[in-house]
Amino acid sequence: MLEQKIEIVIDHERCLGASCLNCVDSCPVEVLDWDKEERKVAVVNFQECLVCLACEEACREDGNECFEVEGCIRKEFKPSPIQDMWAGTGTVKPPMEGLPAGKSVSRTEKLGF
Repeated sequence: MLEQKIEIVIDHERCLGASCLNCVDSCPVEVLDWDKEERKVAVVNFQECLVCLACEEACREDGNECFEVEGCIRKEFKPSPIQDMWAGTGTVKPPMEGLPAGKSVSRTEKLGF
């Protein structure tokens, strides 16, 4: 069995603290919280961590990069080569010519029901 030691590391000197809290807000299971006494982000519920890396990504988007989840396996995700039809970036092909026109026949009608 593969055992991994996963650790959440917060560089409190770089952290913007209460003025940011993107990592706290992004966590779906409330692993992180703002410690009012210590006045810093704290790991309060580590056993519930899903290792989804949403906290790390939220910190990176802010440009601060004071947050890191160490010891987890990372996979680089690349955008799909298939274009999103809802974004309007793809081209819509017209229907094939020569298809029979008229009333559609359901499967039950074909079977005689």
